[in-house]
Amino acid sequence: MWLSRGPVPDLAGWWRRLYADRLRSGFHPLLLEYEDDSLEPTPVAASAPDPSLFPRGTDAAVDVADVMGAEGVPRRDAAPGPVAGSAPDPDARAWGLAQRLCREGSVRSLALVEVGRSADLPVAVGWRGPANHVDAAGLTAVLRSWEDRFGIRVVGFGHSTLHVSVASPPTSYARAQALGREHYALCPDVFHEYPEADWDAYPSELMHLGDWRFWWD
Repeated sequence: MWLSRGPVPDLAGWWRRLYADRLRSGFHPLLLEYEDDSLEPTPVAASAPDPSLFPRGTDAAVDVADVMGAEGVPRRDAAPGPVAGSAPDPDARAWGLAQRLCREGSVRSLALVEVGRSADLPVAVGWRGPANHVDAAGLTAVLRSWEDRFGIRVVGFGHSTLHVSVASPPTSYARAQALGREHYALCPDVFHEYPEADWDAYPSELMHLGDWRFWWD
């Protein structure tokens, strides 16, 4: 895994270029609030990413040789298949979220991680953001399911915050209710953070949201 040493100029633009090149390079870009955001990667044998991928002439362009991954995580495996129906392109939704996070200042750093799909990012970098409730492997298992069913893409991490884009939200209230229960099982703090949240209204919101934000205390 490569980490920027500080804020990256034109962060959204770099994310977009690296994301577009991920299938060729085998490295997936990840936006971070801080450059060492609760990460504990497990070292494994790997090749350094192509130096031409990285921004040059900035504080971010340093120490490219630090490459890490996670044992048991498939490398360069097949990306999830297309989401059924006429849903928006998952990659376009991911780009839209990346732009917004960068514009709002919610992220400022960048990592490149050798994974085949974005759902594997938490376990690949040993992310400890939700450690009080679920480990990285458990989180990745849930994200893989959502990636297949709802076209989610993991776009960014904060210290204990996860940002994912959603291309194919549930289309029925019953499915949205079931998804709401999955959200609560994974991250009860979604409702603790927003005590005014309405259990009856939440499924309706899930049917229209293009991204989800999770926060763990």
